[in-house]
Amino acid sequence: MIEIKISQGAKPGHGGLLPGPKVSPEIAETRGVPVGVDCISPAHHSAFGTPMELVRFIAELRRLSDGKPVGFKLSIGHPWEFFGICKAMMETGIMPIFIVVDGSEGGTGAAPLEFIDHIGMPMRDALNFVHNALVGTDLRQHIRLGAAGKITSAFDIARVMALGADWCNAVRGFMFALGCIQAQACHTDHCPTGVATQDPAPARAGRRRQSRTCRLVSPGYAQGVGGGGGRGRD
Repeated sequence: MIEIKISQGAKPGHGGLLPGPKVSPEIAETRGVPVGVDCISPAHHSAFGTPMELVRFIAELRRLSDGKPVGFKLSIGHPWEFFGICKAMMETGIMPIFIVVDGSEGGTGAAPLEFIDHIGMPMRDALNFVHNALVGTDLRQHIRLGAAGKITSAFDIARVMALGADWCNAVRGFMFALGCIQAQACHTDHCPTGVATQDPAPARAGRRRQSRTCRLVSPGYAQGVGGGGGRGRD
């Protein structure tokens, strides 16, 4: 599966920044960047700049990947921008397999507070808008919708499904399960619980805590799946 990230709810219109202290040799090798130097992700793609170029890029990625599912993720800003994408899909007949709608509630450790707290459309409003726009343009039956943005409970999942999502991406709850206390120090490499750090000592402590959490949570998760009528793995 290939996901094109057009924008992210926590930082729409703003590229990501991985601070130099967190660029370890392992990360530098993986991402092909110098060790200890700020790694800045650009805020735009060089491969496309218009809705028509976007859908053609989707077709090209599909061709180059031998038919892998290709979609994109975005945070809604101006509604007319998404209508432009719908129009391009209608005119060309080229559609993504999926679209992930990211709400402004999303979190990050790589953006200014002004972007994190005040930019982008809230997830439920954005999901409702995208779902209705695709229904109105007769595209909804061809595209699966994902939703992301502060989804932490079973009720959150049920609510976004009722609003039109086919699935949801949930990270925040799992971060809490791993020990995150939202200290908002991700960018400093001094995460107090060892979740978001490349410092070996606190990272090891974090992994031990995560292992304990997994052993404690797994039985309750299995009971929840069984209570909901699902069948877990033996």
